[in-house]
Amino acid sequence: MMNKRTFAHLLLIILCLFCFQEAEARKKKRGGGRRRYSGPPPTHPVVLWSKTLADSTDLEQRKIAAFKLSQYSQTIYQESIVNNLIRCMKDTDVQIKVLCAKAMSRAGNAGQGEWVRKAMLDTYSNDPSLRNTLVRAFTVRKDGANPNVHDTFLKSLKNTSDAEEQLALLAYFEECGSGNQKFVDAMTELYQKSDNIKIQRAVIEALATKGQGQESVGNLMATCAVSKDTPLALNCLSGLQSQARRDPRAWPAVQKTIESSDPDVLMATLDVINAMPETPKKEISSRLVEIVEDTEDSEIQERAVLALGVCGDHSEPIVKVLRKTLDDDGVDESVRIASALVIGKQAESFPEAPKEALSKCLQQTKSQNLKTACQLGLQELATRQAIAEKSQPSAAIAEAPRETAKESDAESD
Repeated sequence: MMNKRTFAHLLLIILCLFCFQEAEARKKKRGGGRRRYSGPPPTHPVVLWSKTLADSTDLEQRKIAAFKLSQYSQTIYQESIVNNLIRCMKDTDVQIKVLCAKAMSRAGNAGQGEWVRKAMLDTYSNDPSLRNTLVRAFTVRKDGANPNVHDTFLKSLKNTSDAEEQLALLAYFEECGSGNQKFVDAMTELYQKSDNIKIQRAVIEALATKGQGQESVGNLMATCAVSKDTPLALNCLSGLQSQARRDPRAWPAVQKTIESSDPDVLMATLDVINAMPETPKKEISSRLVEIVEDTEDSEIQERAVLALGVCGDHSEPIVKVLRKTLDDDGVDESVRIASALVIGKQAESFPEAPKEALSKCLQQTKSQNLKTACQLGLQELATRQAIAEKSQPSAAIAEAPRETAKESDAESD
Protein backbone atom coordinates (compact mmCIF):
# COMPACT_ATOMS: atom_id res chain seq x y z
CA MET A 1 0.00 0.00 0.00
CA MET A 2 1.26 3.48 -0.89
CA ASN A 3 1.51 5.71 2.13
CA LYS A 4 0.26 9.28 2.17
CA ARG A 5 3.75 10.88 1.97
CA THR A 6 4.68 8.93 -1.17
CA PHE A 7 1.37 9.79 -2.79
CA ALA A 8 1.91 13.49 -2.08
CA HIS A 9 5.40 13.39 -3.68
CA LEU A 10 4.04 11.75 -6.84
CA LEU A 11 1.24 14.29 -7.07
CA LEU A 12 3.77 17.17 -6.80
CA ILE A 13 5.94 15.72 -9.59
CA ILE A 14 2.92 15.32 -11.89
CA LEU A 15 1.87 18.96 -11.27
CA CYS A 16 5.42 20.23 -12.03
CA LEU A 17 5.53 18.33 -15.31
CA PHE A 18 2.13 19.71 -16.27
CA CYS A 19 3.20 23.31 -15.51
CA PHE A 20 6.42 22.87 -17.54
CA GLN A 21 4.53 21.59 -20.55
CA GLU A 22 2.09 24.51 -20.35
CA ALA A 23 4.98 27.00 -20.23
CA GLU A 24 6.66 25.43 -23.26
CA ALA A 25 3.40 25.57 -25.20
CA ARG A 26 3.02 29.30 -24.45
CA LYS A 27 6.63 29.92 -25.58
CA LYS A 28 5.99 28.28 -28.91
CA LYS A 29 2.89 30.39 -29.44
CA ARG A 30 4.98 33.55 -28.78
CA GLY A 31 7.69 32.45 -31.24
CA GLY A 32 10.26 30.69 -29.10
CA GLY A 33 10.16 33.23 -26.27
CA ARG A 34 11.41 36.17 -28.47
CA ARG A 35 9.35 39.25 -29.06
CA ARG A 36 8.94 40.17 -32.71
CA TYR A 37 8.71 43.84 -33.76
CA SER A 38 5.87 44.16 -36.29
CA GLY A 39 6.16 47.89 -36.97
CA PRO A 40 8.32 49.78 -39.57
CA PRO A 41 12.12 49.15 -39.53
CA PRO A 42 14.07 51.34 -37.05
CA THR A 43 15.69 54.50 -38.50
CA HIS A 44 19.25 55.69 -37.80
CA PRO A 45 19.26 58.89 -35.70
CA VAL A 46 21.39 60.70 -38.32
CA VAL A 47 18.66 60.07 -40.89
CA LEU A 48 16.00 61.48 -38.54
CA TRP A 49 18.08 64.59 -37.80
CA SER A 50 18.69 65.12 -41.51
CA LYS A 51 14.98 64.74 -42.30
CA THR A 52 14.05 67.21 -39.56
CA LEU A 53 16.65 69.65 -40.86
CA ALA A 54 15.37 69.41 -44.43
CA ASP A 55 11.60 69.16 -43.93
CA SER A 56 10.57 70.71 -40.60
CA THR A 57 9.03 74.16 -40.41
CA ASP A 58 9.89 74.46 -36.71
CA LEU A 59 13.06 76.59 -36.49
CA GLU A 60 14.01 75.38 -33.02
CA GLN A 61 13.65 71.73 -34.05
CA ARG A 62 15.85 72.40 -37.09
CA LYS A 63 18.48 74.05 -34.90
CA ILE A 64 18.49 71.05 -32.56
CA ALA A 65 18.86 68.69 -35.53
CA ALA A 66 21.72 70.77 -36.98
CA PHE A 67 23.44 70.86 -33.61
CA LYS A 68 23.22 67.07 -33.22
CA LEU A 69 24.66 66.57 -36.70
CA SER A 70 27.52 68.97 -35.89
CA GLN A 71 28.36 66.92 -32.78
CA TYR A 72 28.20 63.53 -34.49
CA SER A 73 31.62 61.87 -34.19
CA GLN A 74 31.33 59.15 -36.87
CA THR A 75 31.58 59.44 -40.64
CA ILE A 76 28.36 60.65 -42.27
CA TYR A 77 28.48 58.54 -45.40
CA GLN A 78 24.81 58.58 -46.55
CA GLU A 79 24.74 60.62 -49.77
CA SER A 80 21.29 62.07 -49.12
CA ILE A 81 22.39 63.39 -45.72
CA VAL A 82 25.60 64.90 -47.14
CA ASN A 83 23.49 66.63 -49.81
CA ASN A 84 21.24 68.02 -47.08
CA LEU A 85 24.27 69.39 -45.22
CA ILE A 86 25.61 71.03 -48.39
CA ARG A 87 22.24 72.69 -49.02
CA CYS A 88 22.02 73.62 -45.37
CA MET A 89 25.26 75.66 -45.61
CA LYS A 90 23.16 78.16 -47.62
CA ASP A 91 20.36 78.32 -45.04
CA THR A 92 18.83 81.70 -44.24
CA ASP A 93 19.45 81.14 -40.51
CA VAL A 94 23.10 81.90 -39.67
CA GLN A 95 23.26 79.56 -36.69
CA ILE A 96 21.96 76.60 -38.69
CA LYS A 97 24.35 77.09 -41.60
CA VAL A 98 27.33 77.44 -39.23
CA LEU A 99 26.33 74.17 -37.52
CA CYS A 100 25.98 72.45 -40.90
CA ALA A 101 29.40 73.73 -41.97
CA LYS A 102 30.84 72.27 -38.79
CA ALA A 103 29.12 68.94 -39.51
CA MET A 104 30.95 68.82 -42.86
CA SER A 105 34.09 67.85 -40.93
CA ARG A 106 32.66 64.30 -40.81
CA ALA A 107 30.84 64.29 -44.15
CA GLY A 108 31.62 61.77 -46.87
CA ASN A 109 33.65 58.58 -47.00
CA ALA A 110 36.90 58.14 -48.95
CA GLY A 111 35.11 57.74 -52.27
CA GLN A 112 33.13 60.96 -51.74
CA GLY A 113 36.13 63.06 -50.69
CA GLU A 114 36.60 65.06 -53.90
CA TRP A 115 32.90 65.92 -54.18
CA VAL A 116 32.70 67.03 -50.53
CA ARG A 117 35.94 69.08 -50.73
CA LYS A 118 34.69 70.91 -53.83
CA ALA A 119 31.37 71.78 -52.15
CA MET A 120 33.18 73.05 -49.06
CA LEU A 121 35.67 75.13 -51.07
CA ASP A 122 32.86 76.64 -53.17
CA THR A 123 31.09 77.72 -49.98
CA TYR A 124 34.41 78.97 -48.53
CA SER A 125 34.90 81.21 -51.59
CA ASN A 126 31.32 82.53 -51.68
CA ASP A 127 30.40 82.98 -48.01
CA PRO A 128 32.95 84.85 -45.84
CA SER A 129 30.81 84.27 -42.73
CA LEU A 130 31.57 80.51 -42.89
CA ARG A 131 35.28 80.73 -43.64
CA ASN A 132 36.66 80.13 -40.15
CA THR A 133 34.19 77.30 -39.50
CA LEU A 134 35.12 75.60 -42.78
CA VAL A 135 38.85 75.99 -42.08
CA ARG A 136 38.33 74.23 -38.75
CA ALA A 137 36.27 71.55 -40.51
CA PHE A 138 39.10 70.99 -43.00
CA THR A 139 41.53 70.78 -40.08
CA VAL A 140 39.47 67.99 -38.53
CA ARG A 141 39.28 66.25 -41.91
CA LYS A 142 43.10 66.55 -42.28
CA ASP A 143 42.80 67.37 -45.97
CA GLY A 144 46.32 68.81 -46.10
CA ALA A 145 47.33 66.25 -48.72
CA ASN A 146 45.03 68.04 -51.17
CA PRO A 147 47.07 70.86 -52.77
CA ASN A 148 43.96 72.76 -53.85
CA VAL A 149 42.80 73.18 -50.24
CA HIS A 150 46.32 73.94 -48.98
CA ASP A 151 47.08 76.60 -51.59
CA THR A 152 43.65 78.22 -51.26
CA PHE A 153 44.24 78.68 -47.54
CA LEU A 154 47.82 79.86 -48.08
CA LYS A 155 46.54 82.56 -50.41
CA SER A 156 43.91 83.58 -47.83
CA LEU A 157 46.60 83.81 -45.14
CA LYS A 158 48.59 86.26 -47.26
CA ASN A 159 45.56 88.42 -48.08
CA THR A 160 43.72 88.64 -44.76
CA SER A 161 44.52 91.00 -41.92
CA ASP A 162 41.85 89.59 -39.60
CA ALA A 163 43.59 88.05 -36.57
CA GLU A 164 40.87 85.48 -35.87
CA GLU A 165 40.98 84.24 -39.46
CA GLN A 166 44.78 84.11 -39.39
CA LEU A 167 44.75 82.03 -36.20
CA ALA A 168 42.23 79.57 -37.67
CA LEU A 169 44.37 79.18 -40.80
CA LEU A 170 47.56 78.77 -38.77
CA ALA A 171 45.91 75.99 -36.73
CA TYR A 172 45.15 74.27 -40.05
CA PHE A 173 48.76 74.66 -41.24
CA GLU A 174 50.14 73.30 -37.98
CA GLU A 175 48.21 70.09 -38.71
CA CYS A 176 48.31 70.01 -42.51
CA GLY A 177 51.10 72.32 -43.69
CA SER A 178 53.21 71.03 -46.59
CA GLY A 179 56.51 72.28 -45.16
CA ASN A 180 57.78 73.26 -48.63
CA GLN A 181 59.57 76.53 -49.40
CA LYS A 182 56.37 78.27 -50.51
CA PHE A 183 54.78 77.40 -47.16
CA VAL A 184 57.86 78.55 -45.21
CA ASP A 185 58.05 81.86 -47.10
CA ALA A 186 54.40 82.63 -46.32
CA MET A 187 54.87 81.80 -42.62
CA THR A 188 58.04 83.87 -42.33
CA GLU A 189 56.44 86.86 -44.06
CA LEU A 190 53.45 86.76 -41.72
CA TYR A 191 55.69 86.57 -38.65
CA GLN A 192 57.71 89.59 -39.75
CA LYS A 193 54.75 91.81 -40.56
CA SER A 194 52.61 90.89 -37.54
CA ASP A 195 52.97 92.45 -34.09
CA ASN A 196 50.34 90.12 -32.59
CA ILE A 197 52.08 87.77 -30.14
CA LYS A 198 49.42 85.06 -30.56
CA ILE A 199 49.95 85.03 -34.31
CA GLN A 200 53.73 84.97 -33.94
CA ARG A 201 53.50 82.01 -31.57
CA ALA A 202 51.15 80.19 -33.95
CA VAL A 203 53.55 80.79 -36.87
CA ILE A 204 56.45 79.35 -34.88
CA GLU A 205 54.39 76.31 -33.86
CA ALA A 206 53.48 75.65 -37.50
CA LEU A 207 57.10 76.02 -38.64
CA ALA A 208 58.40 73.87 -35.77
CA THR A 209 55.95 71.11 -36.70
CA LYS A 210 56.18 71.26 -40.49
CA GLY A 211 59.48 73.00 -41.33
CA GLN A 212 62.05 70.92 -43.19
CA GLY A 213 65.29 72.53 -42.01
CA GLN A 214 65.18 75.49 -44.41
CA GLU A 215 67.68 78.24 -43.68
CA SER A 216 64.96 80.85 -43.22
CA VAL A 217 63.32 78.63 -40.57
CA GLY A 218 66.56 78.28 -38.63
CA ASN A 219 67.26 82.01 -38.80
CA LEU A 220 63.77 82.89 -37.58
CA MET A 221 63.90 80.38 -34.70
CA ALA A 222 67.32 81.62 -33.60
CA THR A 223 66.15 85.25 -33.66
CA CYS A 224 62.92 84.75 -31.73
CA ALA A 225 64.51 82.39 -29.16
CA VAL A 226 65.81 85.47 -27.34
CA SER A 227 62.40 87.19 -27.31
CA LYS A 228 61.33 88.89 -24.09
CA ASP A 229 57.98 87.13 -24.41
CA THR A 230 58.66 83.88 -22.55
CA PRO A 231 56.00 81.70 -24.25
CA LEU A 232 57.26 82.85 -27.67
CA ALA A 233 60.88 82.17 -26.70
CA LEU A 234 59.89 78.70 -25.48
CA ASN A 235 58.11 77.99 -28.77
CA CYS A 236 61.20 79.03 -30.69
CA LEU A 237 63.49 76.92 -28.50
CA SER A 238 61.16 73.98 -29.02
CA GLY A 239 61.40 74.58 -32.77
CA LEU A 240 65.19 74.70 -32.56
CA GLN A 241 65.16 71.43 -30.62
CA SER A 242 63.15 69.70 -33.35
CA GLN A 243 65.78 70.53 -35.97
CA ALA A 244 68.86 70.91 -33.78
CA ARG A 245 70.78 67.97 -35.24
CA ARG A 246 70.65 69.40 -38.75
CA ASP A 247 70.89 73.11 -38.06
CA PRO A 248 74.04 74.63 -36.47
CA ARG A 249 72.27 77.99 -36.17
CA ALA A 250 70.92 76.70 -32.87
CA TRP A 251 74.29 77.25 -31.14
CA PRO A 252 74.35 81.09 -31.29
CA ALA A 253 70.76 81.14 -30.01
CA VAL A 254 71.37 78.87 -27.03
CA GLN A 255 74.55 80.76 -26.17
CA LYS A 256 72.26 83.73 -25.47
CA THR A 257 69.35 81.91 -23.84
CA ILE A 258 71.61 79.85 -21.54
CA GLU A 259 72.24 83.10 -19.65
CA SER A 260 68.52 83.44 -18.80
CA SER A 261 67.39 83.37 -15.19
CA ASP A 262 63.92 82.16 -16.20
CA PRO A 263 63.78 78.45 -15.25
CA ASP A 264 61.42 77.61 -18.12
CA VAL A 265 63.68 79.23 -20.71
CA LEU A 266 66.70 77.61 -19.10
CA MET A 267 65.08 74.16 -19.17
CA ALA A 268 64.10 74.57 -22.82
CA THR A 269 67.63 75.70 -23.68
CA LEU A 270 69.12 72.62 -22.03
CA ASP A 271 66.73 70.45 -24.03
CA VAL A 272 67.98 72.07 -27.24
CA ILE A 273 71.62 71.48 -26.28
CA ASN A 274 70.92 67.85 -25.45
CA ALA A 275 69.42 67.39 -28.94
CA MET A 276 72.56 68.75 -30.66
CA PRO A 277 75.50 66.69 -31.96
CA GLU A 278 78.57 66.70 -29.70
CA THR A 279 80.44 69.96 -30.30
CA PRO A 280 82.82 71.53 -27.73
CA LYS A 281 81.67 75.05 -26.82
CA LYS A 282 83.84 76.69 -24.18
CA GLU A 283 81.55 79.65 -23.35
CA ILE A 284 78.44 77.52 -23.04
CA SER A 285 80.18 74.79 -21.01
CA SER A 286 81.48 77.42 -18.55
CA ARG A 287 77.94 78.62 -17.99
CA LEU A 288 76.78 75.00 -17.56
CA VAL A 289 79.35 74.48 -14.81
CA GLU A 290 77.91 77.51 -13.00
CA ILE A 291 74.38 76.12 -13.32
CA VAL A 292 75.40 72.71 -11.95
CA GLU A 293 77.11 74.33 -8.95
CA ASP A 294 74.47 76.97 -8.17
CA THR A 295 71.04 75.47 -8.90
CA GLU A 296 68.95 73.63 -6.31
CA ASP A 297 66.57 72.24 -8.93
CA SER A 298 67.62 68.63 -9.48
CA GLU A 299 65.93 68.45 -12.90
CA ILE A 300 67.80 71.49 -14.20
CA GLN A 301 71.00 70.19 -12.63
CA GLU A 302 70.63 66.79 -14.30
CA ARG A 303 70.00 68.31 -17.74
CA ALA A 304 72.92 70.71 -17.30
CA VAL A 305 75.22 67.77 -16.50
CA LEU A 306 73.98 65.91 -19.58
CA ALA A 307 74.49 69.06 -21.66
CA LEU A 308 78.16 69.06 -20.57
CA GLY A 309 78.42 65.71 -22.32
CA VAL A 310 77.32 67.42 -25.54
CA CYS A 311 79.24 70.70 -25.54
CA GLY A 312 81.84 70.29 -22.76
CA ASP A 313 85.38 71.33 -23.74
CA HIS A 314 87.09 68.53 -21.69
CA SER A 315 88.54 71.09 -19.30
CA GLU A 316 89.59 70.59 -15.68
CA PRO A 317 86.70 72.68 -14.19
CA ILE A 318 84.18 70.36 -15.90
CA VAL A 319 85.90 67.25 -14.55
CA LYS A 320 86.01 68.72 -11.05
CA VAL A 321 82.32 69.63 -10.93
CA LEU A 322 81.30 66.24 -12.33
CA ARG A 323 83.42 64.41 -9.76
CA LYS A 324 81.93 66.57 -7.01
CA THR A 325 78.33 65.73 -7.97
CA LEU A 326 79.22 62.06 -8.42
CA ASP A 327 80.74 61.81 -4.93
CA ASP A 328 78.01 63.79 -3.15
CA ASP A 329 75.48 61.43 -1.50
CA GLY A 330 73.18 64.41 -0.88
CA VAL A 331 72.71 65.04 -4.61
CA ASP A 332 69.71 63.50 -6.34
CA GLU A 333 70.53 60.10 -7.80
CA SER A 334 69.53 61.19 -11.33
CA VAL A 335 72.24 63.88 -11.19
CA ARG A 336 74.84 61.37 -9.95
CA ILE A 337 73.92 58.94 -12.74
CA ALA A 338 74.26 61.71 -15.33
CA SER A 339 77.62 62.72 -13.83
CA ALA A 340 78.92 59.14 -14.02
CA LEU A 341 77.96 58.89 -17.68
CA VAL A 342 79.35 62.28 -18.69
CA ILE A 343 82.63 62.25 -16.74
CA GLY A 344 83.81 59.33 -18.88
CA LYS A 345 83.38 61.53 -21.97
CA GLN A 346 85.11 64.58 -20.54
CA ALA A 347 88.04 63.28 -18.44
CA GLU A 348 90.52 61.73 -20.89
CA SER A 349 92.97 64.59 -20.22
CA PHE A 350 92.61 64.20 -16.43
CA PRO A 351 91.76 60.50 -16.02
CA GLU A 352 93.19 59.48 -12.63
CA ALA A 353 90.81 61.21 -10.20
CA PRO A 354 87.67 60.41 -12.26
CA LYS A 355 88.76 56.77 -12.59
CA GLU A 356 89.17 56.57 -8.81
CA ALA A 357 85.74 58.15 -8.24
CA LEU A 358 84.02 55.82 -10.71
CA SER A 359 85.71 52.74 -9.24
CA LYS A 360 84.71 53.78 -5.72
CA CYS A 361 81.12 54.31 -6.91
CA LEU A 362 81.10 50.89 -8.56
CA GLN A 363 82.27 49.17 -5.37
CA GLN A 364 80.30 51.05 -2.71
CA THR A 365 76.97 52.20 -4.17
CA LYS A 366 73.86 50.15 -3.38
CA SER A 367 71.82 51.47 -6.30
CA GLN A 368 71.99 49.20 -9.34
CA ASN A 369 71.20 52.09 -11.69
CA LEU A 370 74.06 54.19 -10.34
CA LYS A 371 76.38 51.17 -10.33
CA THR A 372 75.61 50.53 -14.01
CA ALA A 373 76.19 54.20 -14.86
CA CYS A 374 79.59 54.13 -13.13
CA GLN A 375 80.54 50.98 -15.01
CA LEU A 376 79.58 52.61 -18.32
CA GLY A 377 81.53 55.73 -17.32
CA LEU A 378 84.66 53.63 -16.71
CA GLN A 379 84.27 51.92 -20.08
CA GLU A 380 83.82 55.24 -21.87
CA LEU A 381 86.88 56.69 -20.14
CA ALA A 382 89.01 53.66 -21.08
CA THR A 383 87.86 53.85 -24.70
CA ARG A 384 88.67 57.54 -25.00
CA GLN A 385 92.05 57.09 -23.33
CA ALA A 386 92.94 54.35 -25.82
CA ILE A 387 91.98 56.60 -28.74
CA ALA A 388 94.05 59.46 -27.30
CA GLU A 389 97.11 57.19 -26.86
CA LYS A 390 96.87 55.94 -30.44
CA SER A 391 96.91 59.48 -31.74
CA GLN A 392 100.05 60.44 -29.74
CA PRO A 393 102.61 58.43 -31.82
CA SER A 394 101.37 60.15 -34.96
CA ALA A 395 102.01 63.49 -33.33
CA ALA A 396 105.49 62.37 -32.24
CA ILE A 397 106.34 61.22 -35.78
CA ALA A 398 105.17 64.55 -37.13
CA GLU A 399 107.48 66.36 -34.70
CA ALA A 400 110.54 64.19 -35.45
CA PRO A 401 111.56 65.86 -38.75
CA ARG A 402 111.36 69.23 -37.05
CA GLU A 403 113.78 68.12 -34.32
CA THR A 404 116.18 66.66 -36.92
CA ALA A 405 116.09 69.89 -38.87
CA LYS A 406 116.92 71.86 -35.73
CA GLU A 407 119.91 69.59 -34.97
CA SER A 408 121.21 69.98 -38.52
CA ASP A 409 120.99 73.74 -38.26
CA ALA A 410 122.86 73.67 -34.98
CA GLU A 411 125.68 71.53 -36.44
CA SER A 412 126.04 73.81 -39.44
CA ASP A 413 126.36 76.78 -37.14
